[in-house]
Amino acid sequence: MIVLRRFLFFLAAAALSAVTMLCLWIDVGVFKDGVNEISCTEITQELTLAVIVFLHARLAKKHPELRYCNMLIAGLFLAMLIRELDALFDLLAHGSWVWLALFSTLCTVVLPLRHFRHTLCQLEQYSRTPWYGMIMSGLLTILVFSRLFGMHQLWQTILADGYARVVKNIVEEGSELFGYLLCLTATIGYCWRFPRAIDKYSHDAHPVS
Repeated sequence: MIVLRRFLFFLAAAALSAVTMLCLWIDVGVFKDGVNEISCTEITQELTLAVIVFLHARLAKKHPELRYCNMLIAGLFLAMLIRELDALFDLLAHGSWVWLALFSTLCTVVLPLRHFRHTLCQLEQYSRTPWYGMIMSGLLTILVFSRLFGMHQLWQTILADGYARVVKNIVEEGSELFGYLLCLTATIGYCWRFPRAIDKYSHDAHPVS
């Protein structure tokens, strides 16, 4: 049964990853407007981030045993969500997303810093779960790979006179969405197996004050 459950989870994760290609096809093949600020790909990125924030915030609220770890993860993805919504916040003031992201980050880190020792123990416990590797892969895809792979100079060199900005946008935003979906898959898996993580933490660590 364990093998079957893991195989079914793999199939579900594969289907979730395929959402990237579906969104790109809708933007380019159906709407034929590229991947702009208001597109299926961008909206899916924002919804994915919102779900990740919600799930980790819910765990932080319901389970004090690993509260600070989940607060930090939720805060990280909340800052990323605010960054993705920069066009919306620019309607208030240009660059206002930066201050909103800083404010949300500050609100997120205050409590974990006050309980620094417990926070470190919880982060260590999280790093021992299989979902840590997947979420790190997603973050590397989002923050490093998509930025490098979507470089303007790279695609201008590859396509030369046939350069079209839409190609660069598809590559960069598609890679970014794939990374977000990896993080979502890790979050869903973590929530699914969270009771085991709680038991493990309770056995290895001191109770949280």
